[in-house]
Amino acid sequence: MHNSCRPTARDGIGGTFVVSWAYLNAEGKQHWGDIFPDGKVPIQSIIEIPAKLKGIKQTQKVYMVNWQKLSTEQQLATLEKLTKLSGTPKAEILQEIQTVGLPLREKYTDAVATSRMELFF
Repeated sequence: MHNSCRPTARDGIGGTFVVSWAYLNAEGKQHWGDIFPDGKVPIQSIIEIPAKLKGIKQTQKVYMVNWQKLSTEQQLATLEKLTKLSGTPKAEILQEIQTVGLPLREKYTDAVATSRMELFF
């Protein structure tokens, strides 16, 4: 199974695995397709949240990436890309990801999905 979709969290109902992900759209694949070639990004929740992102004036809708479900290669590539884009050292970026999380802008996605079927009843 591809690491970005590896189920690791169990819900409290019957101990089933919970997996949620966002599908990158064409623009998202241009930015992140090298790290997520299948276009699937593991996220913590299918509910977008408002966020103020550095360098962007308007509040953005984001999904929070489930950092623990990324492979080591995906984590390192993400840190490298963010360092190149921002000029911020990798250690500082990693600390912020571990403290605040890693946002994925909703505008880079086509859809989201989850294995938590009770959300649809």
